[in-house]
Amino acid sequence: MIPTTPMPAPLAEAALVDARTAAAAGGMSENWWHERVREGQAPKPTVRMPRCTRWRVTDVIAFYRWLEQQSDDGTTVQIAARASRAALAKR
Repeated sequence: MIPTTPMPAPLAEAALVDARTAAAAGGMSENWWHERVREGQAPKPTVRMPRCTRWRVTDVIAFYRWLEQQSDDGTTVQIAARASRAALAKR
């Protein structure tokens, strides 16, 4: 369920999300997200335990804002979204 009101700032600073949620926040696939983390573009996880890897919501938001600024016309995001749709279609 998507909240109808913004997340309060103190909660956003403490909130943690998994890879699926971090990827979905930008409309990308989970594989795309993990690839960006491996390349050092996306933030490193805050919590890394077996089957429990989490990122701060504020770091994820900052990453997508940075990604948006990297592309003047949004082509980077469009290409990534197209690749994500193609990956989903193969499933």
